[in-house]
Amino acid sequence: MKDLTEQQVREYFRKRYPLASKKEIDKQINDWLNKEKASEALVKFFIDRVGEVKGRKLLDVGFGSGGVSVAFAKAGAIVSGVDIEEDLKEIAEKYGQEFNIDFKIYNGSELPFENDYFDYIASSSVLEHVSHPEKVLKEMFRVLKPKGRILLSLPNKYYPVETHTLAWFVSYMPRWMAKKYLKILKRSPLEHDNLHFYSYFQIIDMLKKTGYKYRVLYKENSTGLKGVVVKILKKLGIHYTILLKQLTFILEKA
Repeated sequence: MKDLTEQQVREYFRKRYPLASKKEIDKQINDWLNKEKASEALVKFFIDRVGEVKGRKLLDVGFGSGGVSVAFAKAGAIVSGVDIEEDLKEIAEKYGQEFNIDFKIYNGSELPFENDYFDYIASSSVLEHVSHPEKVLKEMFRVLKPKGRILLSLPNKYYPVETHTLAWFVSYMPRWMAKKYLKILKRSPLEHDNLHFYSYFQIIDMLKKTGYKYRVLYKENSTGLKGVVVKILKKLGIHYTILLKQLTFILEKA
C-alpha cells in the first residue's frame, strides 16, 4: 500500500499479535501490501453484483488499513468507515488523505449514525472478529435505508484451512480444543484476534434474530454442473455461498 513499507506493516502486526507465527505474520503482511489490488476487485464485484456506488452513501464496517474505503471513494462513493483501533484509524487516514472519508472509532457494536442513513454497507472479513455479531448485524440494518443493500463476507467455518491461523480443521473444533491445538502449532491465540468461526446457517440465524425484514439477492450465471447445484440449492432456500471458502451475502433491506 502507498506510504506503508513492509517494515512498518511488520512492526504493527508484531505489536498487535505478539504470539503469531512467522507464517501468520507473513500472510498478514502480504494481504496488506496487496490490499489496493484486492480492494479494487472488491469494488468491481460490488458494482456488478450490488449496485452503482457513485454519489451513494456507503459504510465500510471494519475499515482496517483503509484500503476498501479508499477504493470505494475512488469509485465515487461518499464513504464513512468504522473500526475499533486508534492505530488503524491513523493508518487509514494517512492512506486515504487524498479523499474525504469519514473514519470513526466505535465500540464494536453500536454504529454512530442515524437511522436509514446509508445506501450501501460493505463488511469484508470483519464479522468473525466482533464480540457481538448479532448486535452489529442489527445495527447495519438500522442505519441502512429501506431498499439499501449490504455486502457481507466472512470465512466459511467449514472450509478445511482456517484463513487467519492457516491451521487445518481448527474451525471444526470445540473452542477449548481449538485453543490447545493452536498452542501446539505455536499460532496466535484466538483471543488475540477475537476470532470466531461461523457457518452459513449460523449467519442466517443471526440475520433472522435482528428483527428486520430482508431478502438475499442472487446473481449467478453458472452453467453446467455448477449451475445445476446452484439452482437446486436455491429451490431449497440455501445460497450457493455455503459451498465456498468465503461466505458472501448480498442483503436488501425491506
